[in-house]
Amino acid sequence: MEALLQWGLECIRAIQTIASPPLTVFMKAVTFLGTIPAYLILIPLIYWCVDEKKAFRLGMALMISAWVNLTLKYLLDQPRPFFPGYDPAVALISESHGGFPSGHAQNSLVLAFVLASWGKKKLWYAAAAFFTLLIGFSRLYLGVHFPTDLFGGWVLGGIILTGYFLLTPNIEKALARGGLRPALWTTAAAAFIMILYRPSESLLMPGAVVLGMGAGYSLVSHYLGFTAGCQRNGAIKFFTLLIRFMLGITVTFLIFVLSAKLEPKIVTQAAARNTAADYSQLFVFIRYGIIAFWISAGAPWLFIRLKLANSEKELTQDDQ
Repeated sequence: MEALLQWGLECIRAIQTIASPPLTVFMKAVTFLGTIPAYLILIPLIYWCVDEKKAFRLGMALMISAWVNLTLKYLLDQPRPFFPGYDPAVALISESHGGFPSGHAQNSLVLAFVLASWGKKKLWYAAAAFFTLLIGFSRLYLGVHFPTDLFGGWVLGGIILTGYFLLTPNIEKALARGGLRPALWTTAAAAFIMILYRPSESLLMPGAVVLGMGAGYSLVSHYLGFTAGCQRNGAIKFFTLLIRFMLGITVTFLIFVLSAKLEPKIVTQAAARNTAADYSQLFVFIRYGIIAFWISAGAPWLFIRLKLANSEKELTQDDQ
């Protein structure tokens, strides 16, 4: 294994011989596309403006993938190329946790091929493969992963992707037959399982998003019937969708920023009672749960109230 890691280190050094400031900036931008913050921008865009059902499925797939990846990272605790004993000089950005499997490789593969499946054309799948490889190459260029980390991430991503395509239709049919209560209980149970092992606050985020987004989507589907489709045409449709996204993402950003400022005060108060770690983890879980609930339920409710969106129930009444 050590010989394989040393070979990987040589690959990174060879790639970095082409390094330049502009290329490094580009690779940092590419690698950002494989992060959870980027997904928390993309998923709302699709959910609010394209197709809420597809966005929900994509969000669940990505959160499960992120949870599996982070769990294995902590359990395996494998080194990164810049860890002591290897070469700290290769790191062009900072990263924490273990390196295997690569979350960027795994999650980008899940994201890209789920998106490609919506188009069902060879060009879409070619673009998905290119995107996945580019994300992987950026991680080698930036010196934060060995090639074996990428291979492991791609294998796991492929397994999760296979499960997504095979199981999602049956799960959705079962939940649709059961109604609201089974959907909420299933969401809560999944989130509970995902937070049982929590060596770090980062492992709470996927479970919180699953709980918040799953509960929000179930409630909105049952009571509001929000649809991302827009009945308007031309420029009016474009501006309506743009206002939706800008309004929704602004509130998302405000929740994210204001909650970040609130956390130190809560943790400081808890430190006096020697419970700072517990409060910090609880805060992270609540924070991401609220953000996910806003994306899946709060924003759609606001869009309907402001006449920026229609509900399926309203459209049915109009037809009658």
